Amino acid sequence: MEKRSYVENRIRSNFELWGFKEIRTPTFEYFDSLSTGTGSELQESMFRFEDKGGRLLALRAEMTSPIARVVATELRSHPLPMRMYYLANMFRYEEPQSGRQREFWHAGVELIGSGLPDADAEVLAVFITSLNDVGLKGVSVELGHVGLFKSIVKEAGISLDEAAAIRRSIDKNDEAGLETALKEVEVSSSMKDVFRLLPKLRGDISVTKKLLDRVKNDEIEACIKNIIDIIKILKQYNLDSMVMVDLGIVRGIDYYTGAVFEGFVQDLGIALGGGGRYDELVRQFGGESFPATGFAIGVDRCHLALEKQGFNFPLKKRPQILVLYTDQDLKGEAIKISMNLREYGTPTETDILERKLSKGLEQANKRGIPYVVIVGKTEIKQGEVVVRNMEKETQEKVKINELKNYFQGVT
Repeated sequence: MEKRSYVENRIRSNFELWGFKEIRTPTFEYFDSLSTGTGSELQESMFRFEDKGGRLLALRAEMTSPIARVVATELRSHPLPMRMYYLANMFRYEEPQSGRQREFWHAGVELIGSGLPDADAEVLAVFITSLNDVGLKGVSVELGHVGLFKSIVKEAGISLDEAAAIRRSIDKNDEAGLETALKEVEVSSSMKDVFRLLPKLRGDISVTKKLLDRVKNDEIEACIKNIIDIIKILKQYNLDSMVMVDLGIVRGIDYYTGAVFEGFVQDLGIALGGGGRYDELVRQFGGESFPATGFAIGVDRCHLALEKQGFNFPLKKRPQILVLYTDQDLKGEAIKISMNLREYGTPTETDILERKLSKGLEQANKRGIPYVVIVGKTEIKQGEVVVRNMEKETQEKVKINELKNYFQGVT
């Protein structure tokens, strides 16, 4: 937990440096609310149950829809833009494996109120700097645009529902699945080649020309311009070198409408997180239309990636103290001294098993407690205690009213 808390605290600190404020929503809500805009694939993975009134509830599987609901119902008149962040547990009924559990933690942001590429670039910058600040090496981001896939589907003359299997196959980079999906739809051979090409269009901005050579319309050109504009702004943040264009990113959640991205490190074969633009989601909760973009980082995956990279977690090294007493009559003095040490901000335990001194020292040594304060009859009469350094196996008498300064000196 100390390692996980390190990851969470670093991410939280970075979110707040960018001006984002924390938001919390319920762990479970009505299924209809949590599933709004998410699509069938995510809905099928939700844990659903009925309450005593027969109402269908679900555990949250992601945080964007709940936050969109809050914006639509509670924050409609809030000044724009709204910058919100969260650290929360999510639930999905999936097959557990490395980096993928049924309960997991996400850290993310939602930036509400700007439809400009500046907002997409800022969110990407927060994403990258958060992963860097945690201590991860070799962070890279793949940037695409869901509008490209939607425009190609329209150009092919089929509906998004008919293209659902194609999208899933491209999203999972499943060539065999893509071929099977393409056989199920009536699409020209040239357009099938475009679908086959999408997952291979990865690299610098020049890969967009390969798509335009095959299919071109105003919508596709607008999507590509949006990607170029975002990268130009990221260059001003000096973060563009960490971003690669990937036109095969289509994301598995329906509410995305614009630029989308995913982040990786070489030592983990799955995405650390991702996000994108969702300009129509708030309106689906009965509110007005709010342009919005955001992302989620997998806290568990960051922790796993750091361990795979051999990261040296900066664990706390403040002195931990065990207070022992040599006689039952001194229990009250031991408790008083322990309370004073805690008031000084020093983590302190008091013996509660009434152990003999030798057994108490033995346990302190086994547990790696660096200091033991021994309250003895002779010393207490002189206003002193014995402080034993367990690592050096030395001890000295210290005035009780000087303990604060003593332990500040050994940190």
